[in-house]
Amino acid sequence: MRSDTASGDHLRLAKRASGLLVVLTVPIVVAAGLYASVSGVVGSLVGVSFVALLFGASSASLVWAIDHAPGLAVAVMAGGAFARLAIYAAVLVSLSHATWLHRPSLAMATVVATTVMLAAEMVWIARTPRLFHVDAGAARPTAHAHPSPLASGAPTPDAMPQNGSRSL
Repeated sequence: MRSDTASGDHLRLAKRASGLLVVLTVPIVVAAGLYASVSGVVGSLVGVSFVALLFGASSASLVWAIDHAPGLAVAVMAGGAFARLAIYAAVLVSLSHATWLHRPSLAMATVVATTVMLAAEMVWIARTPRLFHVDAGAARPTAHAHPSPLASGAPTPDAMPQNGSRSL
């Protein structure tokens, strides 16, 4: 069962994703409208809406995995990313004959929104280890566990002989 902290993390990630999609939608739709008029706006809105739908489904599956099968959460996250890319490609191909929208606007909106959302999702998830039941405070400090070779008196690259000469 999910803790209150983890529940707050899920909600925070959902709010961030929603906010980012809203912020992304404005310049994407404006650019598509300037480039291809109404059909560009329609195409870009379809693309961004499709990205929102698939990111929502992926987030829901990740939350389910974290709550019910935490050991599978990373696999679900990675599988979800690959599944989204395959679904995007299939839908873009299936819409390639649609005359009611501007296909380049649809494709570019989908590519831009997907790329930005995947990058943001990876950063947000990496910065929230509690989602995977990792206690970041319990990690041992690796800097003290493995002393630097420089601390033991080993020669630095500056002190190494130059031009093939050997010093004893």
